[in-house]
Amino acid sequence: MVLGFILYETVDLGISVIKLTYRGVRASYYWWYNMEYPEVDRENKKIKDIEEITKKLERLEKLLENKQD
Repeated sequence: MVLGFILYETVDLGISVIKLTYRGVRASYYWWYNMEYPEVDRENKKIKDIEEITKKLERLEKLLENKQD
């Protein structure tokens, strides 16, 4: 029972160290090359696209209002 606990904790600690190392290296890479994470880039692109669509809709609404007058 004690051996199982020790093995479990060893594996858990190993996984945690691997995750921390990966995330640290990844963060250092993106910081060094002054880049955004791909997830952040995707979100920024979505926001930009939504803003463009909103502007187009507002322009179309104005055109429709002018035609009805």
